[in-house]
Amino acid sequence: MPLHRLTPPTPGRTGGRCNRLGLIVLIIGLGLGMIIPGAAAARAATREVTLPIAEHGAIPLTATTVAGAMSGTMPDGTARTWAAVSGKPAYLAEIDPIAGDVITTYPMPDSGGAWGVEIGPDGTVWVASYGSGNLYYLPFGAAAIINAGRPHPQTSFLWQVDTDADGIAYTGTFQGFAGGSVLPPARVAAFDPKTGQYRDYGEFGAAYTYVRSTAVIGNTIYAGMGTTAALFAIDIDSGAKSEIPLPEGREGCQFTYELATSGTDLWVRFDCTKISYGYVYDTVGRAWTRGPLTGYSDQRVGRDTAGNTWFTIGSTLHRLSPDGEDTELDAAIGSKGIGVVESGGQEYVIGLTNNVLDRYDIATGEQEQHILDLPGTPTTPRSAVLGPDGRLHFGGYFSGGLASFDPAAEEWQFQARLGQTEGFATVGDRLYGGHYPGAKIEKIDPTKPLGSGNPTEVFNLTAEGQDRPFALTDAGGLLAVGTVPGYGNLQGALAIHDPATGDVDRYVGLIPDQCITALAYANGVVYGGTSVYGGNGVEPTQDNARVFAFDLLTRKLLWNVEVEGQRQVTSLEVTPGRRVWAGTKGTLHALSTVDGKQVADYEIAPFDWSTFPGGTWQGTSLAYDPSTNRLYGSIGGKVIRIRPAGRPDLQILAGTGGAHIVLAPDHRLYFVNGQNLKSIDWREAD
Repeated sequence: MPLHRLTPPTPGRTGGRCNRLGLIVLIIGLGLGMIIPGAAAARAATREVTLPIAEHGAIPLTATTVAGAMSGTMPDGTARTWAAVSGKPAYLAEIDPIAGDVITTYPMPDSGGAWGVEIGPDGTVWVASYGSGNLYYLPFGAAAIINAGRPHPQTSFLWQVDTDADGIAYTGTFQGFAGGSVLPPARVAAFDPKTGQYRDYGEFGAAYTYVRSTAVIGNTIYAGMGTTAALFAIDIDSGAKSEIPLPEGREGCQFTYELATSGTDLWVRFDCTKISYGYVYDTVGRAWTRGPLTGYSDQRVGRDTAGNTWFTIGSTLHRLSPDGEDTELDAAIGSKGIGVVESGGQEYVIGLTNNVLDRYDIATGEQEQHILDLPGTPTTPRSAVLGPDGRLHFGGYFSGGLASFDPAAEEWQFQARLGQTEGFATVGDRLYGGHYPGAKIEKIDPTKPLGSGNPTEVFNLTAEGQDRPFALTDAGGLLAVGTVPGYGNLQGALAIHDPATGDVDRYVGLIPDQCITALAYANGVVYGGTSVYGGNGVEPTQDNARVFAFDLLTRKLLWNVEVEGQRQVTSLEVTPGRRVWAGTKGTLHALSTVDGKQVADYEIAPFDWSTFPGGTWQGTSLAYDPSTNRLYGSIGGKVIRIRPAGRPDLQILAGTGGAHIVLAPDHRLYFVNGQNLKSIDWREAD
């Protein structure tokens, strides 16, 4: 299908921004009831409304997601696999890989999960977490995990973790709590459990906003970078840094994604536009000795007593002998927690995929698989829609799943086999989901079990550098999709799909250096809202988000305007009176559908963009009920209703907040509050 790279017209600006601290200005002209209120006017017209709130229970989005794991033999000779299970709360699981049993679990407060797990030489288990950027450790034989805190106040993610012979842990950061528009470079840090102190090895340059991988061999830390791939060696004692030239052809990759060690060999995984390549670097000879291994995706590799290295290509197990012979084996194991353990004089290769543990007997070649009894954890509702079957459907972050609610029967259903759904749309009798990664658009039949061809992929925008399809809408029987690009990229895309023909038109470069995070449709025109924040790990070049109008007949921009003072628009809705409404983190804006001129704005909740770190692209939702002529929304965590034309009447639901609103045909407004679904009938206030 055609790829369109457009040169848009010179961006226009809205007229002057309404003074948020100014006086009430109310202009009614031309018999249209056009309103131009300042923030003071919006506050003057605002009132809280108390309504009966129906409770529909917890949204049953749960998952067992293992993002990081490690297998090895402990100081007492027992074989163990340690797995970090994502969720709220996340936890560390201790697993006996020989029996296939979960021994116990250790909660990790203030963490959403972890990518890095390591067993130290003294049996201490280390966990490098994300969400809070904390480093955790469990001393051998201890009953509770210890939180060492984050190595730097701005650290939001820690990635891999490794230890030296003295049991000191080394990890790399992403500085997502920095705030502002400039993302600081990432850092390497070390934590000594004996002193309880961090050592900061500092930054590596402005281009490197991720230290995505770390490993230790001897007296050297190896650190892999992103969103521009690079590899550094750091002397543990002096802190001196030296860059290691990448293997030929890998200079354009985004991430040095994983590092693993086998003796003095460093195993390196490069992530290059969703293709993974593996290489082996001889740290003694300082040379790349093997690669590319296309499809290599391991976090760790195993090493047996004979010096063989065990790894996977795809899911197929390989053995690399000390003399360099690579043998592909008739066995498949998971890529998490790969390691060699010893039990009863036998050696086994262990691999993990979430709650499935694979065990390969090195001596006999026999393989066994265990389904682990790992407790599932709640996953955060990420997306919501009224489906063609009359049920409400919810997607989860980041483990996916599909939770469906039948309003008539007051019944829930949960199915796990659905990826991370960033957005939904119902088009006729079809339900579409936009899935991360790779901006995959899938057609879902919610009346049938997931699996066996359900869902089916309709198209994806991977080749266009896109990753997260948050914005999906019914565009008069067509499906319109707006996307956030991949890591290190600012440029989003708009796609128009015709379900009748299967055609997909892709428009890249529509709004320079901005991604498309909201869409709405009316009368042959797709309206879009943007974010200045692209994929993670890149600094914005634009100051303000935009709203644009795209003509489906001519496939050209009609207008494109800034929403001054706002850095992303995450919801849009069109109402009569030639109005398109845009929701941001804390404000609601009304613009003319004719030329994009802003005619009203309302501050719902104060929000300081200078403290916003980026990395999230969702925050508001809007829905219009034509039979009652009311616009509903969730803005700044508040559930609101407003009359879109005539005298302004902004109402805020008292007593609770919410997100992900869905307006049902019976006028009932459903919204997500934490992990729960609630609803109201706002007509009861009239």
